[in-house]
Amino acid sequence: MSERVEFFLKGHELLAEPYHYVASGLDNIYLLNGVTTQATAYGPMIAIENLNGLHHAIGLYIVEKPSLMTGPEFRFLRKQLDLTQVQLGRYLRVTDQTVANYEKGNTCLGPADPLLRGLYLVHVLPEQTRIEVLKELTDKISSCEKAEVPEVPRRKIVQRWQEHHLQAA
Repeated sequence: MSERVEFFLKGHELLAEPYHYVASGLDNIYLLNGVTTQATAYGPMIAIENLNGLHHAIGLYIVEKPSLMTGPEFRFLRKQLDLTQVQLGRYLRVTDQTVANYEKGNTCLGPADPLLRGLYLVHVLPEQTRIEVLKELTDKISSCEKAEVPEVPRRKIVQRWQEHHLQAA
């Protein structure tokens, strides 16, 4: 199991108990605020404020973490990119079954890990920053040894989101 990661909205009051956000497909995401419960005829309904911002913050957390992604993290990023397993497989030059095995944790991610991180960064970064980040990532990938996983460039990407959106605690 991955280490617990907490997110909160700046300037909002904290919940009495953190909310375990399992709908992300990740078992380690907890929300410290921005969650309300509404009564409906069918029972309680959970509403999460700024869901898109939360998913961007989770994606950036995954991209910036130094260790290899887990299968569920890999799936989370693929879904945030709105790609099917077939489409992502084409980008990575593997079959959709290989992508499925990555997501289940049955196959080592290897070079798919930094490549998906790069694709996600291209997807979320402002255009002016994309070229710099991708160049640095490409340089790191080409200079690393085969068994070594390159560290994703540590720009202040998350800080930019934190100023206006969700923050990882």
